[in-house]
Amino acid sequence: MILAVVMLVLGVLAYGISGARLHKGSQAAGGALRSRSWWIGTALQGAGFLFTLFARRFLPLLIVQACVTSALAVTAVIQHVQGVRRLRASDALAILAVVVGIAALGMVTITGPPPPIEARDINVLLGCAAACALGLLLPGGPVVNGLLAGFGFSFSAICARLLIGDHTHVVWRFWELPLLNWVAGMLVISGMALGQVHLTKGLARGHAAPVLGCNYGMATAFPAAFGIGLLGEHTRPGSLPQVVVGLTLALAGALWLLRTEDEAGALDGGDAHA
Repeated sequence: MILAVVMLVLGVLAYGISGARLHKGSQAAGGALRSRSWWIGTALQGAGFLFTLFARRFLPLLIVQACVTSALAVTAVIQHVQGVRRLRASDALAILAVVVGIAALGMVTITGPPPPIEARDINVLLGCAAACALGLLLPGGPVVNGLLAGFGFSFSAICARLLIGDHTHVVWRFWELPLLNWVAGMLVISGMALGQVHLTKGLARGHAAPVLGCNYGMATAFPAAFGIGLLGEHTRPGSLPQVVVGLTLALAGALWLLRTEDEAGALDGGDAHA
């Protein structure tokens, strides 16, 4: 149990540092792929996934999901220390509202054992992949790319959960896997790739906090909706007030963080001359 808690803390730190490094690398003059910072951020993102994957084996899933959203605060503090974006009291409260709101929404759904892989679910997830890919044609921006990044990571995580929960087939004996498992595996990879592309595009065009806030919000809301709608999961009894409070906090915090870049710059300039 202690080791799982340590892994969870390391995962949150890895995700938080990753956000700062990815933001720096995404805005590099030579492009993200030529940026050492972007590759370090991507590696840390993978490390965060592995750390939290270990934690999920021994800690309640809802607790892990709630803690992962606090990586947004880690990124904001790092960028404040580095002078990338000043963290005013109002920004800190907005980030706290987003983290608490998303955590509250994540704890509404009761996650059951993974169901068997069915053609219906794979078809829906294929549609999700197509929609996420078509999103690359949109003009983009912090909101759009942040949401699409979370969407890509979400359907990737859903497919990974379905594969892990399939106890009738051994993943490493891939030559024996049925077609649906192969498709699910390809969706895991495509979702991670599409999510990373959208995240990079969003971070290249805006501050890290709003992009990552939208990413974490979608990565919490969509799997919950998919689980309730198709995987037979259900919400906790009497959780409607929690949903309302969670949505209100998350949206209020996001609306503040998503203020225009010009306004943010004007506020920073005003603070500097105060």
